[in-house]
Amino acid sequence: MKLDEIITADEKLRLARLIFNNTFNQLANELPQMPRTFAKPVTKTINAKVKPRVPKRAPMAPVPKPLPKAKPLPQTLTQIKHQQQKGQEDFADAVKKRFDKDAVKMPKSLQTLPGNIISPIGGGDPELNKKLNQARKDYERQNSDYGSISRFPE
Repeated sequence: MKLDEIITADEKLRLARLIFNNTFNQLANELPQMPRTFAKPVTKTINAKVKPRVPKRAPMAPVPKPLPKAKPLPQTLTQIKHQQQKGQEDFADAVKKRFDKDAVKMPKSLQTLPGNIISPIGGGDPELNKKLNQARKDYERQNSDYGSISRFPE
């Protein structure tokens, strides 16, 4: 029988199964039959003391090499100017502190008065005196209704 005579795919499949089954059955019959023996489990008696195993330590990674130091970038002109100005300001501050320390050691009678203190002798600002007098008068006018006594004698 030729394969061309078989028309459907199901018939081709049945034929292939038939061939495979017959072939494997013949091969299985030709093998000599040997009795199967099962291996017996081996039991050992433990007479010697078993030492517990110490787990091995994991290998340590080597210490990483330090990174190379970064090279400083060259300064720009504005950075150089700023650095020079800061140096000059620092020097001026140091000189001022030194003079302030020397002024503290001087007796008070020789030290100069700060500019914002009005001299008790009368050399004050005349414009400031006018404003102060006007403020006193305004205060007295506001409180005259309550019969208050003037707190600022002239």
